[in-house]
Amino acid sequence: MPLIDTTTLLRVADRAAYQYGQINSLMAAISAVGLGYYFETVSATEDADVELPLDGPYYNVDQDFVTDVVVKNGMPLGDIVFAMDNHFNRLDGSGVPLQAGGWDGYLTDEDERVSYYFAQLYFAVKGYYMLANNVFSESADQFARLQVSAGPTLTFTDGISYGNGSDLNPANGTYYAATQLKVVVTTMGATQLDVRLSVKDINNNPTTIDVTIPGGSTPGTVVAVGSTTDRFLDVTGAIFKPAGSTGTVGDDMKVMNLKERQIAL
Repeated sequence: MPLIDTTTLLRVADRAAYQYGQINSLMAAISAVGLGYYFETVSATEDADVELPLDGPYYNVDQDFVTDVVVKNGMPLGDIVFAMDNHFNRLDGSGVPLQAGGWDGYLTDEDERVSYYFAQLYFAVKGYYMLANNVFSESADQFARLQVSAGPTLTFTDGISYGNGSDLNPANGTYYAATQLKVVVTTMGATQLDVRLSVKDINNNPTTIDVTIPGGSTPGTVVAVGSTTDRFLDVTGAIFKPAGSTGTVGDDMKVMNLKERQIAL
């Protein structure tokens, strides 16, 4: 009996991730203070006949608009996780599970990753984290800022890191899988800028990669760093590429994560 193909599994995971993300946004919206929480509204009456029977239940309702509680107890979205586990645990002709290690084992073996929204769903229904190396970030994460100053000199300002790439790191919102990078232009003069980035690869080993930002790039221009196979955990420094162009004083740009793919319904 065959193991599910990666295209199908990722399509399932991305749809579930998108739904979780939308639920999370909705829960945040309807949990806002607005004109006052239920508890605050009845407490403001200063009327014991109103407050005594209502304060406790209303306070509990105010605390209950939590995404993980809803997806675990109020809808069947968690079945997306558990049903696939059942598929992975089916025995082949030799009595061996189709996939050891469940979701994490599959993603590791296939060198694929799921959205952090899916990892949040997974945690909500199973109570423990996926492995960070199998999860890509859904945030716009700034790894560094690069500015060309008088001299010229290249000023490097450090940003976030996705951790050390350990196989044991949990997908808890601090650690993520290594990512392809992109440069996002804030301000750019007419002269091309050639940069050599110092980075940590997927195994946390230091290396470098070059990127060229075309002269005259407008604000918001995105320049991919390397290819989809060039994935990194951290940016630790930057210099002008030797024998390259040093751009224009005042050039300003950010080094960000290039999200692996866009999840959708």
